[in-house]
Amino acid sequence: MKNFFRYVLAVFKPEKKVLITFLLGALSVTAFAPFHFAPAAVASLVGLFWFWSQATSRLEGFKLGLWFGLGQFGFGVSWLISSIYLYAEVPLVLAVLATFIFILFLSLYVGFAGWVAAYFSKSERPYFNALLVFPLAWVSFEWLRGSLFGGFPFLLMGNSHLDTWLDGYAPIFGVLGVSWAIALTASALLLIVTQKAWVGASSLLALVWLSASGLQKIEWVTPVGPPARVALVQGNIPQEQKWQAKALLPSLKTYVGLTKQHMDADIIVWPETAVASYFDVVEKGALHSFIKDAKLLETDILMGVITRNADKTQYYNAIVNAHNPEQVYQKSHLVPFSEFFPFSSVLSALSKLFNVPFSEFTPGDAMQKPMQLGAFKVGLSVCYEMSFGEELAEQLQDAQFLVTVSNDAWFAHTFEPAQQLQEVQMRALELGREIARSTNTGFTAIVDVKGRIKQEIPAYKTGVLKGEVQPYEGTTPFVYWQQMPLLFLFCVLYGFLLAPRFILKRPS
Repeated sequence: MKNFFRYVLAVFKPEKKVLITFLLGALSVTAFAPFHFAPAAVASLVGLFWFWSQATSRLEGFKLGLWFGLGQFGFGVSWLISSIYLYAEVPLVLAVLATFIFILFLSLYVGFAGWVAAYFSKSERPYFNALLVFPLAWVSFEWLRGSLFGGFPFLLMGNSHLDTWLDGYAPIFGVLGVSWAIALTASALLLIVTQKAWVGASSLLALVWLSASGLQKIEWVTPVGPPARVALVQGNIPQEQKWQAKALLPSLKTYVGLTKQHMDADIIVWPETAVASYFDVVEKGALHSFIKDAKLLETDILMGVITRNADKTQYYNAIVNAHNPEQVYQKSHLVPFSEFFPFSSVLSALSKLFNVPFSEFTPGDAMQKPMQLGAFKVGLSVCYEMSFGEELAEQLQDAQFLVTVSNDAWFAHTFEPAQQLQEVQMRALELGREIARSTNTGFTAIVDVKGRIKQEIPAYKTGVLKGEVQPYEGTTPFVYWQQMPLLFLFCVLYGFLLAPRFILKRPS
């Protein structure tokens, strides 16, 4: 136990180099939305890889990575305190503590990436370190962070390079493929600076970037049929009012009023939990006439609402088609500590600290078929599910475009809504489908298959985005094989790194 505390004190002891890595981590956040300064991602990794190359022990590699993570997530994910303190009504001290614990948890992944980098790197082989060990450690731990414990794929480096040549890798290898290209770019620049390897490193840079540029020109999917006319409703209901009983009828009045102005659309979309009540309640009550009109007019109106099973023991974060209420999508990938509490039997006392309405949702089926809305097959997702490209790829086979809904009012006026939109852009690029996104407070937008925003409306204003979504057919390579090429590469490279160590340990 003494040794454990000694290591903890050593890791958190502030020193000049760890403070610099902390600042490098903070710098990396400017590469993402809403800043969009992509070179900062490369610059921050150049700095981190250089410090890793100077690490004299695995503990030092871990420490350098951890402090980089504290800077990156401390600056880039601190928006969590907005939802915990302002809206979940957790006392400030506990809200700060909970946010710090979450930031520390995410930073541990970068710390262990540093441990792995120090374990495999060799001071006498700088090219080996820069071109193999450091990119492998970085990307493999991004994958782990997005996979373990339900996944927390925030600020994946690949998202920072939308609208650069490197996003050409996304339809093939996904966001992590772009992360690897960024890491290789940082490694090449590091070799230029430290080893004066102008020719070799420049050749690698040309290969990585020009290959990506060529891949951008490939049309992986094909438009099919006429576009769908959509109306994406942004109610702009403040989070502090949204779940109050007295606010339900005014909120519904806002959504119904905006909807009636756009009944000529093929598909109308309300955001996540726009109806802050159970569907079976409002179907017989406040929205009875509205749903009846939707059925008569045969207008597909997708409503974010809460559904529950027949015996009212389970409830779901859902999307229901008012025109045909039997068409229901139920969110399957829930948000930990918000929509469900992991290890609820142990953490039941903790859940009582969070004043979060409906914080024990039941997940829907992982494989839900696209909805047939008129002539269109539409894939659906709710909020956090947009962060998981491989999960969306599973249900994409028949979908012609995607509709996603979100309520980012939990994080209003922070970086989070812009970061979420950036993830939607990456999903469109990976999956080869246009995406229509309806949110409560913004950003409501339509994104094309190249990851570009076709249309959007201002955030934090009530309005409707009226636009067209083009259906597509065909699949990108990423939809076909998802993460398998990267996982295979991880296995091969880690096997290559580990094999000599095991071979050398075998008795002669």
